[in-house]
Parts: sequence; structure tokens; C-alpha cells
Amino acid sequence: MRVIRQRLRRARSDEGFTLIEMVITVAILGIVAVAMFGIILQYLKVTGATQTRMSESTDQQFISTYWQNDVSSLGRRAFNPGNADPVPSLQSVYVGSAGPDGCGNSTGSVVVAFTWIDYAVNAANPANAWTGTSQEVAYVRVGAGAPYALKRVRCKGGVQSDSVTVAHNLTGSPTITCDTTCTAATTPNRVSMQFTVRDPSDPRGINTGYTTTVSADRRQG
Repeated sequence: MRVIRQRLRRARSDEGFTLIEMVITVAILGIVAVAMFGIILQYLKVTGATQTRMSESTDQQFISTYWQNDVSSLGRRAFNPGNADPVPSLQSVYVGSAGPDGCGNSTGSVVVAFTWIDYAVNAANPANAWTGTSQEVAYVRVGAGAPYALKRVRCKGGVQSDSVTVAHNLTGSPTITCDTTCTAATTPNRVSMQFTVRDPSDPRGINTGYTTTVSADRRQG
């Protein structure tokens, strides 16, 4: 009897899962797997959208930084020692074309150009005290189709000195507006640019881009 009991005890200890237990376990694992897959998929979507928005935001901030500096500087004047006050102003904003120095024409389609003159006061030679050097900055759209790049081209004395890409993902040509007629001889006080950027790497493919407007006031009186 003792031997029989020991064998029965061993048989009970070697028992495995029943079919019902296996079915329930597989069902629970399936439910957990579906829930985890949904969480991971949502995480990837949110992460991709965040990266897209950050890329677009970088373009906007980059343009805004340069725009503030360039608009605050614009203002070309017809100064010479024989002028009576006030010194007459000249056209300083060119929309859809380059300025007098042709800055940006060789790079792409000029969206807007700003011009001004730097005067280097020369106390040692009063006759040349107000000899000015022309300065011109052009914002140029580059590319055969969207997404376009937007380059900032700087020229000094008619010679291009530097060029930098300020946006990579424009959906079209920016729109330029002024508080007065942009291209008049009287220099506008405020110039704005509206543009739309859209990161083409959006994993969902539903991002329509982000439209924003940058505005700045000129510093010269």
C-alpha cells in the first residue's frame, strides 16, 4: 500500500496544464498583446508628429531671427553734401525682384530684397566723411517644386558675400506685405512675410504644414 501511495503521489506531482487552462492563457496573452501593440503604435505616431513639428518650428525660428535684423536695417537715401534736410529716401524694398545690385538673381527666384547704405564716418578726411557702401539682402526661393528651400543672400557693394539656407520645407512662395506700398520711394515702417512650411518626412502623410507670419519694424527714422 505504501508503494502504491508513493506512486500516486508522484503521478499527481507530474501533472501539467489542462486544455482549458491553456486556452484561457492564450486568450489572455492575445488581449495583452493587442493592447501593447496599440500603445506602441500610438507612441510612434505621437513621436513622429512631434519630430515633424520641431523640424517645422526650427525653420520658422530661423527665418524670424534674420528677418528682424534685415528689416530693421533697411532704408536707402540719396545723400550728398549738397542735400538740404530732409535727405530724400529711395526705394528700399523690392518684392519679386532683386534690388539695384541684383543680389540673389543667380541663386533662384527672389521673393523680396532689402537695401540700405552703410556710412563709414571718416574724421581724418571730411570730404569722404559720408561715402556710403550699398548693402543688399535677398530672400530667394530655390527648387523646381515643393518643398522649396529659402535662402538668404547678402551682397555688399554689389558683391555677394554670403548665403545661408533659412528654411528647407516651404510649400510655396512666401507672401510679402507692408504697412504702406512696399516698393514706393517712401520706405515702409513694417514689413511682413507669410509662409507655410511642411516637413515631407511626416510618417502619417496627413500633415498639411504650418502657416505663420513674421513681422519686423525698420529702425531708421
